[in-house]
Amino acid sequence: MKSGTVASILAVVFLLFFSFVGLSSAQDVRNSPHNLSASGPGSIKAATEDKICIFCHTPHSASPQAPLWNRRDPGGAYQTYDSSTLKVAPGQPSGASRLCLSCHDGTIAPGEVLSRVAEIEPAGSRLIPPGRSRIGLDLSDDHPISFPYSAALAASGGELRPTPTLEGRTLLDAAGRMQCTSCHDPHNNIFGKFLVADPRSGAICVSCHDIPGWTVSTHAVSTATWSGAGTDPWPNSTFTTVAENACRSCHSPHAAEGRERLLVSVAEEDVCLPCHSGTVASRDIAAELQKWRAHRANQTTGTHDPTEIPDGRRTHAECVDCHNPHRTSNAPPNSNGLPSALAGVSGFSSSGTPLAEATIEYEVCLKCHADDTSGNQDRIPRVAQQPNIRRLFDIGNPSYHPVFAVGRNPDVPSLRAPLTVTSMVTCSDCHNNDSGVQVGGSGPRGPHGSRWSFLLERRYDTVSPNTETPQAYDVCYKCHERASILGDESFDDHRKHIEGEDATCSACHAPHGVEAQTTGSQTHLINFDTRVVFPNRRGQLEFNDNGRFRGSCSLKCHGKDHRNKSYGGGGMN
Repeated sequence: MKSGTVASILAVVFLLFFSFVGLSSAQDVRNSPHNLSASGPGSIKAATEDKICIFCHTPHSASPQAPLWNRRDPGGAYQTYDSSTLKVAPGQPSGASRLCLSCHDGTIAPGEVLSRVAEIEPAGSRLIPPGRSRIGLDLSDDHPISFPYSAALAASGGELRPTPTLEGRTLLDAAGRMQCTSCHDPHNNIFGKFLVADPRSGAICVSCHDIPGWTVSTHAVSTATWSGAGTDPWPNSTFTTVAENACRSCHSPHAAEGRERLLVSVAEEDVCLPCHSGTVASRDIAAELQKWRAHRANQTTGTHDPTEIPDGRRTHAECVDCHNPHRTSNAPPNSNGLPSALAGVSGFSSSGTPLAEATIEYEVCLKCHADDTSGNQDRIPRVAQQPNIRRLFDIGNPSYHPVFAVGRNPDVPSLRAPLTVTSMVTCSDCHNNDSGVQVGGSGPRGPHGSRWSFLLERRYDTVSPNTETPQAYDVCYKCHERASILGDESFDDHRKHIEGEDATCSACHAPHGVEAQTTGSQTHLINFDTRVVFPNRRGQLEFNDNGRFRGSCSLKCHGKDHRNKSYGGGGMN
């Protein structure tokens, strides 16, 4: 049979094949960048060669590697992907992945084929030029490949599906391994980048990755679009909504700047803030981080790791310390009042135990603000110093704000309705954004930033002497009626001290709690500020609780020396 006849028959066979699999001429390899012949539409192609399949396949003298491979093995050693959360170590590229890399690692020219003695002359660059198509020998910034995807791996806690399938077909090779061809079909470019399916909404990713809570999370369902201001969060995407971009909003399967976990940026905050700066998400978190007091996630990079065990000590503040981007949603709080924005993050219990997942708001806070012994947490010097926030809220203490449990005091006449002595509060009731919706503003909820000290939602003056106004102790008056306090309903000298002596609330009260001491009483959150209250001439500095609304002080303040100074009637609270 003449060679021309053979060529004609092969052409007919290829056309019939493409027709059989349902590919139009606009979709098959001939009209894709993988047509490296002179007729190809891409910039990487031959000068005169008219054969299309020859760049990968040959019917004779093929490589031992299927399918009739017309290229030599690249032979090089590759730097593979690594991560602290990886459940299996990828080996050197094998199978179809090694075939792909014989062009895409940039060490072998596309025109170097086994069936030709001379290299096929290129129209331009001999090798794949630098760019996203040239993966190189460093695969540490690319999705891991060439590892066995087994049932044991799926069950190892890596949030993987037992069997990765997409549109009825397996994504693994014949040996059950993840390869380049799991995501890319080299003959079909209908979805762009030779993807095996429409990548919209992370369809390819979730065929393998089974992440709890993802399907109802904000990042999976939001129809928000980029306003056009600031940094484009999706510079390489044709999709326009958060839900459409889905996984690709934060992750890049190739050439990821944040190599571990394939993040689109090295700095964690640069993954989150392009959207959460009021340009996609409605609230501007980036602006909050610039306030006088803030959890400055934008000032630390590379300090958080998903595998770290919370130990209750202040170490760093990254977005993902408080927010799990795969779980955060607009769902109602859980039965413990934990906001859905904090769902799925690790925590620290009130008893000092690391938790894989927090179920109460304070457990999220305690993983940094619990067992810190640096002394920086309590910036007001007090008679009983305790920098460990967890211990201050301990329900065995003489007094504490009701964060871990209902408070100990059965008589608090100043509480504002609907609060009662059986009510509990959260950390964010006091520590929150000063311009959020809870104070009539338009800012986001949460303790991202505040203009007030201690990252408080409202003003709280702590330096005496200080003129009493509704604004000066706004954070206290949020829960306690100002009229009751100044009306001496719980302590018959409240007005005298607050208005007459210009003493602040914090001069006498510690807001978190007070541990038991060897002398005096620590009920009613009494723990004096030692910048304002001093020992008397006998060296005494203490308060004693003498019963309901009654007490006595031995100390020196506002220029007066007291020894067992008693209060009764409306007395000490």
